[in-house]
Formats: sequence, C-alpha cells, structure tokens
Amino acid sequence: MRAREWFTVVLGSLVAVGAGGGLAVGDYVYREGTSVPCAINDDDLDNSPASFTTPLEGPFPGEGWTKWIGYDLSEWWLPEIPVETVRIEVAPEVELEAWWIKAGYPAAQETVIVTHGYGTSRRDYNALLPSAMLAKDGFNVLLVDQRDTGNSTCVDGRHSAGQDESDDFAAVAEWLVLEKGIAPEKIGMFGVSGGAIATAILPAKTDNVQAFALEAPIFDFAETAEREVVFQGFPAFLWQLADTAAKLRGVNLNETPIPSGIEAAGDRPFLLLHGTDDQRLAYSGALQFRDYAESVGVAVQLETFTGADHTEGQLTETQRYAEALTSFFDKALR
Repeated sequence: MRAREWFTVVLGSLVAVGAGGGLAVGDYVYREGTSVPCAINDDDLDNSPASFTTPLEGPFPGEGWTKWIGYDLSEWWLPEIPVETVRIEVAPEVELEAWWIKAGYPAAQETVIVTHGYGTSRRDYNALLPSAMLAKDGFNVLLVDQRDTGNSTCVDGRHSAGQDESDDFAAVAEWLVLEKGIAPEKIGMFGVSGGAIATAILPAKTDNVQAFALEAPIFDFAETAEREVVFQGFPAFLWQLADTAAKLRGVNLNETPIPSGIEAAGDRPFLLLHGTDDQRLAYSGALQFRDYAESVGVAVQLETFTGADHTEGQLTETQRYAEALTSFFDKALR
C-alpha cells in the first residue's frame, strides 16, 4: 500500500477509535519497520567468500541500480584463503553464525569483524566485498550474521536498531580474545548500513575493539527513523507512534544513543564512508557524526563518494574504497 493510502487509513483509524487506534497503528508500523527475515535472501543464497555477485534487487531503489546487476566482482573473490564456518554463543540460547576468513591467522593477529545491513545477511555482496578488500590486504575477517538474520538464531524476527546487536558484537569480540587468542588492540569492526548503527554504539559496550569503520552512518536516530518510516511507505508522523508502541513492548530503540558510542570511543578512531546521493540513509548523517566526534576529541575520518547512492561507493570507486578501508585498519591495528 502506498504512503498516501496509508495516510487515509491512519487518519480514519484515529478518528474512529482515538488514541487506542493510534497506538494500534503505531504498533503495526513498529512491527513492520523492524521485521527481519530470519533467513538468507534468495538472491544471496549462492554467495560466499569464494564467489559472490550483485543481486537483481539492490540496496537502493530506482533505475540507478540496473547498471550494477550481475556486475563482475570476480577479482575480489577469495577462492584460496581458508574459510571456516563458526557459531558463536553471544547470549543464552542465542548463537551467531559467521565465516572465519583466515587471511593470516595464526601468524597475523589483525582481525576485523564485519557485519551486514538491515534485512540481509553476511552473504550480501556489500558485506562480502569489503571483507574481501580486507582479507586481500592480509587482515583476518570474521563476517557475521546478526541475530534474526541468515543462519544465526531467530530470536524474535526484529531488528533492535543496534541495541541488542551491539551487545552481541561485544560478545563476538570477547570470543575472538578468549577462543582465538586475538589481542584487543588487534581487533577492529566494520558495519554496513544497519550494521553501522551497532558498530557506532559498540565502543560503549566493550573495550575489546580498537577501531570502527562505518558504511552509511547515521547520527540522529529519531530523524533517521522518521525517514525510514517514509522509505517503507508510511507517513512520517507515524514514527512517534511506532516509538511509543515499541516502548510499551519494553523496547527502547535508542537506549544507548550513537553520541554515547562516540564519546566512549576515547582514543579509538572512526572511519566513515558515505555516498552523497544515499536515498536510504542521508549523507548528512555522516557530516553530523563527524562534527560531533571532532567536538568531543575523537579521531574521525570521512571518505565521501560523490554521486553514490546507498553503499554504492563500493562499486563506483572500488579501489579508492579498498584503499581507504585497509589503510585505516592498517594504521589502527598494525
């Protein structure tokens, strides 16, 4: 149903049943807006570190994606690097599945945790491609399915806007320390889109990660959530009702806000990568993130991809993207 049709339905509901109806509509928007598939998307099923392609339906809508369908990424495939599938317990009865890409392990400790965006899995090309960039430069990579996605535990089929996910990644970092013997100062994290939210919050959850890279970061959660509501076809004002409905369910989607993650980083640096034409997560979020980090004395580097849509910088300027990502972690972890 289109946004204008929802607008009519919502207004009718509010008039008919008052505040209770408003909360019911808000609860529906919350449930729809945070729903994730607890599965691997069909067009990603055949993707792995050894071979991956771009899908028919990309990370942004419109004709701009058409030119990337079936785009040749074979130079970034990793057929020769050892890859192990692992499962990591991050909470009681919650396990995350991951690929442990051992580019240099155990001789080299430098390791980057990588995770995907909202509604997809570790098999998405825009998680596999940066993982390959890092592995080809000698970094070990732990490419992780978040809870409720891919082959990880399906808890409730909801994304928590980085709250539960950041707790999980704190546990993942601890697993690297305890199970793989990786020193905390050798661990970094890279998050794509929705995964970047968890990455931004992570400094407030653990000291076991030394550096943080984010593709398509946000800063103001409420502003971003309102835009996401619109992106999914609902009127913007429904975000407030959805947020209230979530809290009535005991869920605070902004419990640990991104500014708290930035402040907690201290001397641990951030790298931000963002396209200026991002339809999904506005480029202004990267500017706000950068400005706030600088204001509190946290090291931050912004790599801008002019004219690129959501995560499209990985494709429009692949080599520059790889150089920015690897040089950042090279400086931070080596």
